[in-house]
Amino acid sequence: MNSRAGGPRPQLSIITAVRNGAGHLESCLESVATQESATIQHVVIDGGSTDGTVDILRRWSGKIDTWISEPDKGISDAMNKGLRLATGEWVLFLHADDELLAPDSISQVLQALDLIDARIAGFPIRYGQPGASRLLRPWGNASRLRFKTWLKHQGTFVKRSVFEDVGMHDETLRIAMDYDFFLRAWLKGVPIATFPSPVPTLMRDTGISSRTDWPSLRQRFAEERRIHAAHCHGLFWKLVYAVYWSTYPAYRRAALAARRAIPRYWVGHRR
Repeated sequence: MNSRAGGPRPQLSIITAVRNGAGHLESCLESVATQESATIQHVVIDGGSTDGTVDILRRWSGKIDTWISEPDKGISDAMNKGLRLATGEWVLFLHADDELLAPDSISQVLQALDLIDARIAGFPIRYGQPGASRLLRPWGNASRLRFKTWLKHQGTFVKRSVFEDVGMHDETLRIAMDYDFFLRAWLKGVPIATFPSPVPTLMRDTGISSRTDWPSLRQRFAEERRIHAAHCHGLFWKLVYAVYWSTYPAYRRAALAARRAIPRYWVGHRR
């Protein structure tokens, strides 16, 4: 473990999980290191990379507060390791494929957070690749968490104390650990706020949660179904989830097949 100590208590702890992420890691590290007018602790948890990631971390060790490189049990384990080292009032998970969009991204967010009493705050993000991304906004009533997460962790700021009250991430989940955490927090009455701006982060479409092939979707749905079962209180919700899971996977698979078929149809019928 390499760590850099000293200075005031950070307003924000940014936790970055990485494994063999040398392709984009430096963009992530630079976007954090160049933040202005904000006191940030940056914690990087590497899962024992073999692709040059550790060399990058060594080069950047003067600008990273703490980094660890050791085998882990997956993203949830890495996120929890980061939480145990976090000291900031707020926490943001910004993984190796993600980055902050501007040097004042965090200072703008902190100004917005000063105006609310909520303990979880969701902001819009850009999703895709630099120069070819689309805007994703946190949307809907918080009760929609009963079915899906509408919060992206790259744009969601959580009071560190919430993890003490609700618990950390379920390390048996490999994809939907953030959904499980947000649902548990909402069910415990943790106040959640959303903002239309600023847009602090870019989430690249290269992570495991961005995959749209059917085997990946099926794995994510299996985890979401487990989460629903774990938090299914009463006969009403058992019936609701029974109906939901009897129809939703088939709908998504049909929609996936339709998206793939339409381009082939038009290519085959061009004149």
